[in-house]
This record gives sequence, structure tokens and C-alpha cells, in this order.
Amino acid sequence: MRLKKVTLSVVIGISYVFALRVIGTFFPTIFTNPSITKVTGIISLLASLAMVVFFIYLYKDYLRQEQTKLRAVTILVVLVSLVGLLTQIRDLSITFKVNVLPYSVMIHHYIETIVPLFGAIFILIFFVVFYQEISGKELVKLKKATFLAIIAAFARVSLQAFVLFNYFYYLQFGYPTDLANNKTIIFSLSIPIILFWFWGILIFFISFYRVQKQYENCPLTLGQSGKADPNQPIGSNKSRINPQTS
Repeated sequence: MRLKKVTLSVVIGISYVFALRVIGTFFPTIFTNPSITKVTGIISLLASLAMVVFFIYLYKDYLRQEQTKLRAVTILVVLVSLVGLLTQIRDLSITFKVNVLPYSVMIHHYIETIVPLFGAIFILIFFVVFYQEISGKELVKLKKATFLAIIAAFARVSLQAFVLFNYFYYLQFGYPTDLANNKTIIFSLSIPIILFWFWGILIFFISFYRVQKQYENCPLTLGQSGKADPNQPIGSNKSRINPQTS
């Protein structure tokens, strides 16, 4: 199934970006090399693209029509992620000294500033709604992983909110790890938040991938006994991700 393959790509991409974040935090001089900057920029762009494709396939192949809330927030995540992709393409084009985007689609600086916060909020809402719609004892691990992702996403929203506050009130922009040296306390606090965010979503996507792999012969339907049931319609109460009923 293509969603399973894309999920694996997301896992690899998150692992790569996480490694870059750690290396860049403790060894920032490594990325002063133009060649390394170009290679890492391309791979980071591919990692972000994999994330966008995941949500597109999730919407098309996995979610049912009656899951209106989850479908709606998935669309929002895709849209804000596409804006983020345009920003990455612009930055990468500057690195390669080429102009691949027409002026009409260049991202305004203020929009670019608030997009990460909206992206973090939409991701948080997605995980909350996703968690609410998971049912079935065979999905306990996925539900626990989703709950962990919710906590990690909330931490990321808090971090992005601080970044935005810092930008508008102190005319500085970037993660707390990029702020001036006199803000050592903020730097120290931001590191565990960033690490926790990457760890939380990595666990979620690994768990989701394992579910896809376990039931790849019948990925969209799952009987309550834990065995794939090809005769069950996707919208039935035995579906793998199912709206909660009272």
C-alpha cells in the first residue's frame, strides 16, 4: 500500500531532520560549508515533501467520508505544509543562487513568520481528533503513541508561540536555540522541547507504520478480533479507525 511506503519515508525523514537539529545545535560550524548546506537543504526539502504526501494519501486512502473533522483538519495541515514547502524552496534557491519561484508566489515575511505557529496548531488538532477516532483494543499501542504525539505537539505550539512573541516584541526571529548568547536559560529549556517534539512524532509514525505493515493485506478494515476482515466495509464499527459512539 502506498500509504505504508510514504509513512516509512516520513519516519526516515524525521530521523534525518532530528539528526540535523542535534548536529546543528552542538556543531553549528559544520553547516558553513556550502556543499553540505546544499545537500542537507535538498534532503530536508524531500523530508518535508514526504510529510505532505503522507497527509494527502491519508486523506485519500485512509479516512472515511463521515470523518469530517479529521478530513477537514488534514486539509488544513496539507495547506499550511505547502506554504512551508514554498519557503524551503525559496531558501534552497537562494543557496543555489537560482530563482525557481516567480515573484508572485514569494512568501511575505510576516506570513512566513506566523505559518510555523499555525502549522504547529493544526498538527496538534490533527493528533487530538485522530486520538478521539481510534477504537479497538488491537490499536492500544497506536493510541498511546498518538497521545504522546499530542503532548509533543502541544510543547511545539508553546515553543512556536514564544518565537512569534519574541519576533514581534523584540525584533528577533527563530527558535530559542538561535537567540542571543545572553539567553542561556531559554536555550537550555528549548533543547528538551525540540527533542521531545521529534521523539513524539517519530514514535507516532513508527507505530502507524507498524499497523499498516501488520494489516497490509487488508489495510483499511479490521475486525474486533484483531484479524483483517475483507468483508467489513470501511465505514463499519469494525474499521480500524472509527468515530467514537455514545
